[in-house]
Amino acid sequence: MKNLTYLQQRILNKLLPNLIKTEPYEELLRVSLLYRQIKDIKKDNFLFEKYKAIINNSLYFHLKSKEEFYDLDRFKDIYKTLVEEFIEDNIDADENDFIEKYINSQQEIINKTIEYFIPVNGYEPLELIQFIKKDFFDEFIRSSKKKIEFLNSLSTVKENTEEIKYNNPYPEYFNSYGYEIYKNFTSQFKKDDIVLAPLSFLVDQLRKDGLMNNDKSLINIFNFMIERFDTNFGTATKFKSDYSTKNHLKLYKEIKKRYDIISL
Repeated sequence: MKNLTYLQQRILNKLLPNLIKTEPYEELLRVSLLYRQIKDIKKDNFLFEKYKAIINNSLYFHLKSKEEFYDLDRFKDIYKTLVEEFIEDNIDADENDFIEKYINSQQEIINKTIEYFIPVNGYEPLELIQFIKKDFFDEFIRSSKKKIEFLNSLSTVKENTEEIKYNNPYPEYFNSYGYEIYKNFTSQFKKDDIVLAPLSFLVDQLRKDGLMNNDKSLINIFNFMIERFDTNFGTATKFKSDYSTKNHLKLYKEIKKRYDIISL
């Protein structure tokens, strides 16, 4: 280390962190206050470089705790939570609004136009990005590009999904294209046919495939089909628990395949 003057040594002692470990944000508050208090620190190249090194180290770890600077894996893990919190804080907002806002924040990181101010008691807030090293953002930029790709892929999937609309006048019972399968499957029967066995199979299969609401009890669905569709279950008062799956599975798969292809 170069020979320091008495004044330089005093200032350096103030700048250097305490031996007791502190949180990055607390350290940023401390050195930001010193910057405001110490006059002309920028004119002393040695002290100013030491100061910037402290800022860079603490700012790096502090920013990693901010959602805009999460790495891709962490961002994916809590994506749904971030969207929910955003919607709670912004009336009439939806997931697309969150995606747009987050991509804009990542573009600021990539373009290095982002600013970060820290409050300083008794002084104007201090903008810290002015003190960072040339390569400070390199890691964050790589992560930002990956997150933008991830968000754009979500937007594409959502747009494709929204283009597919199924006829479902009974959403409290059927999900997605479940009602479409029901209509196709039951069209093979005549009005006088007793359809207890095939409909017992169909309801069970639709529930397994998530195409019928599992919150509805079987007896509720049974009564719904009688009241709404005038389904002929003969003298039965509930669905059969034993039926021949192989008699109906081939037809079901052929019908379902049409909608699986559309949904791709």
